[in-house]
Amino acid sequence: MSRREPITRNVSATGVVTYSIRVDVGVDEATGRRVRQRSTHRTLAEARAAYRRISTEVADGRHVVRRRVTVGEFLTSWLDGRRGIRAVTLSGYRSSLSPVIARLGHVELQKLTRRHLDDLVTWRLTEGRASTRPPLSELAATVLECVRAAGPAGVRYGQVKASHGVRGADALRALVDSGHLDRPERGRYVLAAETATARAGVKPYTVVMMLNTLIGALDDAIADGLLDRNVARTVEKPTSTAPTMGHWDRPQLARFAAQVATDRLAACWQLSMLGLRRSELMGVTWSAIDTAAGTLTIRQGRARLGGSGDVLAPPKSARSRRTLALPPDVVAALSALKATQQQERLALGVPWDADGLIVVDEIGDPYRPDRWTEQFQAHAAAAGLPPIRLHDLRHTAATVLLSEGHQVHAVAAWLGHDPAMTLSVYGHALPSATQAAGAALIS
Repeated sequence: MSRREPITRNVSATGVVTYSIRVDVGVDEATGRRVRQRSTHRTLAEARAAYRRISTEVADGRHVVRRRVTVGEFLTSWLDGRRGIRAVTLSGYRSSLSPVIARLGHVELQKLTRRHLDDLVTWRLTEGRASTRPPLSELAATVLECVRAAGPAGVRYGQVKASHGVRGADALRALVDSGHLDRPERGRYVLAAETATARAGVKPYTVVMMLNTLIGALDDAIADGLLDRNVARTVEKPTSTAPTMGHWDRPQLARFAAQVATDRLAACWQLSMLGLRRSELMGVTWSAIDTAAGTLTIRQGRARLGGSGDVLAPPKSARSRRTLALPPDVVAALSALKATQQQERLALGVPWDADGLIVVDEIGDPYRPDRWTEQFQAHAAAAGLPPIRLHDLRHTAATVLLSEGHQVHAVAAWLGHDPAMTLSVYGHALPSATQAAGAALIS
């Protein structure tokens, strides 16, 4: 054939004729050698078209060299390369991409199709709910079965220690931390509410988050020269809405305050009602509270990272790092809680830790963040209040403050928000201010 189109005619032993091409597509950065791409075609016309297409792409810098990296290999490497982001954000990325890696990790990245992703979306929506609980050790599984066999009354710490030794008793704490057990009172353990995991789908919002994260990863694959297009952008996303924001009014908030007044951690519930994020409350230490000055400094948060435990990290944003002047009754409640916890440590023979977390149980173990949410829901139900999310206590604080005439900038500073975001989210809480502005213009 011609020099410009190095096409080789091949004849097999059975007489079948094919045409092969070989094109220089670049240089291997590791070895410095030329990289040649070979392919075989059924007809001469197909071979010529492929040669011209590849040559043009190489000349224009658009050609993607064939590589056998899999979806799993690429996404794992992409996740490991995320730097400069919060640990909680990275945990969210890993959670979003874990079903992609599990179902499509074996597929070559350059052979990933829309059909692959459409099937994944369907599976996630219909039966793709995965358990977020970590696998249990043999001893923990045995202890869990003992609790299950005990029925609603659960088991006592001493019973498990007597039958399974100290390590068995330690497994109780691990089971509480992993969400398998609850501790309704000191020394008693019961089964946590079961979470459906078998053949149950996830919410559309979760699938949209998965696709959005995958789109970001594949955009980076294009920038790295591994792909020439982002197939995830062609997938139709399921109809999704963000979680609905709810709130209580001031009388309802007062009913909740009355409900939690006798709770051992009533002071911490007051901080939730003041609008602290759950992660902020879980990260508060006694050293961050100045009872003499009546202030609380938000300087870290604590959140759960999948099944890998809890992590302490800086606040969500620069605005989230703030010092709050607490109401006197909250300062008094915190002082009382501090005295209670000091007495509990003394009874256990454990030294007081001034840097210890404030949201802990009677033996000093930190609460699981999910446990705080579960107790909020139980308290709200016991008070006969409309069901809202724990995070909606934060929305309640913002709505009440704005509706009662507090300035947007002051409310934003209290919550650790950007004022523009506060105004856009809570504009509904400013009707009186809007009316007053209109009246001033025409008076």
